[in-house]
Amino acid sequence: MPPKSHPKYLLAALLLCSTALAAQTPAADTTIAGQTYTVLPVETLIAQLRGPADGPSATHRQVAFRGRLFAPTAGLDTVRVALDCADVHFLDEVSFSQVVFLAPVLLTGVDFAGGLSLAGAHLAAPFALRDSRTAKHATFQQARFDRSADFTASHFAGVASFGKARFAGTAADFAQAKFAGAAYFEEAEFTAPTEFIDAAFAGVAAFKATTWARSLSFAGARFADQAQFWDARFASAATFASGRADGEVAFDRARFTGPTSFAGFIFAQAARFRTTRFDRADFTGAYFRKEADFNNAEATTVDLRAIFNRSLDLSHANFAQLDLRVADADSTFADGAQLYLQQPRLGRVFARWSQLQSHLATNESGQDLIPAYAALRQQLLLQGLDGDAEACLIERLDYQRLRLSWGEPKRWAMELWHRSSSYGTDPLQLVIFILGSILIFGLVYRCATSSMRPICGESQPTLADCIVFSIYTFTRSGDRAWYASGKLKLLVGVEALLGWIALGLLIAVALAHLL
Repeated sequence: MPPKSHPKYLLAALLLCSTALAAQTPAADTTIAGQTYTVLPVETLIAQLRGPADGPSATHRQVAFRGRLFAPTAGLDTVRVALDCADVHFLDEVSFSQVVFLAPVLLTGVDFAGGLSLAGAHLAAPFALRDSRTAKHATFQQARFDRSADFTASHFAGVASFGKARFAGTAADFAQAKFAGAAYFEEAEFTAPTEFIDAAFAGVAAFKATTWARSLSFAGARFADQAQFWDARFASAATFASGRADGEVAFDRARFTGPTSFAGFIFAQAARFRTTRFDRADFTGAYFRKEADFNNAEATTVDLRAIFNRSLDLSHANFAQLDLRVADADSTFADGAQLYLQQPRLGRVFARWSQLQSHLATNESGQDLIPAYAALRQQLLLQGLDGDAEACLIERLDYQRLRLSWGEPKRWAMELWHRSSSYGTDPLQLVIFILGSILIFGLVYRCATSSMRPICGESQPTLADCIVFSIYTFTRSGDRAWYASGKLKLLVGVEALLGWIALGLLIAVALAHLL
C-alpha cells in the first residue's frame, strides 16, 4: 500500500519551484527620454532599506522603481543603511514621512514622477537631492536636517513645502534650484549657512517668520511672483545682490541684525520694508520700478543710492545715517517720482538737492511739507552745501506761497518777494527789479504828461524828466522838479510804497550776504 502524500510537502515543492522560476525571470526594461532603465519593484528598495547599520548600502544606477513607497505602511521607521541613487526614476509616489535616516542619503539626477515626501523625517546624516526633479509635490514639512542639506540645481515642478523644517547642519544649499510652483518655507529654521544663489521661484515664495542664524545668500535669485518675508529674522550677513523680483516683495517687520545687501536688485513691482529693522543696509544700484515703502523702518546706516521710478516713502523712518547720493546714474528719482518725508527721524542725510528737487510730496491728507523742507535744508547746511540749501529754501517758500489763496495779503507779499529777489537769495535780481520798476514807471509818467506839473514855471516834461521823477519817487532822494496831479497821484503813491519795500529788501539781502 503506497504511503499517503502530505499536503505540506506538496505546498513547499510548489513554492520552491515558483521561487526558482522567478529568480530566472529577467527584470523588465523601460525607455525614458531615450535612455534604457531596468525596472524593479519598489519592494526591492524597501528590503534593502531594512538592512542593519553594517549592511551594504542601497546603491542604484539607471534604475526605474515601480510601485508606491509609503514608509508608514511598509514598516519603515528607521533607515540605518546609506541610500545612494543616481539617474534613477521613481514612477510612483515616494513617502518617507516620519522616517529617521541614520546614514547618508545621496540622490543625484533622481526623478520622482509621483512626488516626494519627507514630512517630519529626521536626517541625522548628510542629505543631498542634487540635479533632481519632483514632478508633483515635494514635502519636507517639519523635517530635521542635522548635517548638510544639498538641493543644488533641483527642479520642483509642483508645490514645495519646507514649513517648520529645521536645517541645523553645516550647510543648506539651494543654489540654482528651480521652484515651478509655490515654495513654502514659513517658520523654517536655518542655523546653518544657507545659499539660494541663482535660485528661481516661478510661484509664490513664502518665507514668513523664517529664521536664519548664519549667513544667507539669495544673490542672483529670481522671484516671478510674490516674495513674502514678513516677520523673518536674519541674524547674520544676508545678501540679495543682483536679484530680480517681478512680483511684489514684502519684508514687513523683518529683522536684519547683520549687514544686508540688495545692491543691483531689480524690484519690478512694489517693494515693502514697513517697520523693518536693519543694521547696515546697502541698496546701491538697485532699481525700484514702483513703490519703495520704508514707512516706520529703522536702521543704523542705509545706502539708498538707487533709482526710484515711482515713489520712495520714508515717512516715520528712523535712520541714523541715510545716503541718497547718485550712484552710476543721472538721477536718483525719475521724472514724476515722489519722495514722502512725513515726520522722519534722520540723523545724517547725504544727498544733493538736484536729486530731490520737485520730488517732495505728501501721502497723508492735511500734512505739511514745511518741516521736511526745513530738515533737508539743515542737512545740506551740515554738509557745507550752501547753494543746495538755498535752492531747498526757495522750493520750500514756493510751496508755502502756492498754498495761499490770492485773497490773502500774505500771498501778495510773497509774490512780490519771489519776483523781486527770489525770496532774498538773489541780490542781482533785486537790483534789476528796482531799475526795471523805475524805468516802467518813468515810461508811464511820460504817457501822462498832462497830469504832471513843474515846481517852477510852465513846461512839458521830457522822457528824461519822467525818469528822474520816477527815481525821486522810488528812492525819495534828490530834488523834486515835478509833482503829480489828478489820478496820477495814486500811481506815484504805489511807486513810493514799492520803492520803500524794495530798498528795505535790498538792505536785508545785502546784510544777509555780508554776514
